[in-house]
Amino acid sequence: MARTQSRCGAPTQKGTRCRRLAMKDASRCDRHRGDWSKYTVARRKEQEKAARRR
Repeated sequence: MARTQSRCGAPTQKGTRCRRLAMKDASRCDRHRGDWSKYTVARRKEQEKAARRR
């Protein structure tokens, strides 16, 4: 069976391309989607919520 999920391909700090799998319905992985994505916003809110509980 062929792989249908694409690779991220974002340029990394080393100058190479990211080889991680892209997120579903996106062209980039979770590391390279940016601060505007729903995934990143949700993750940041969870981190802030956990920090307030400490």
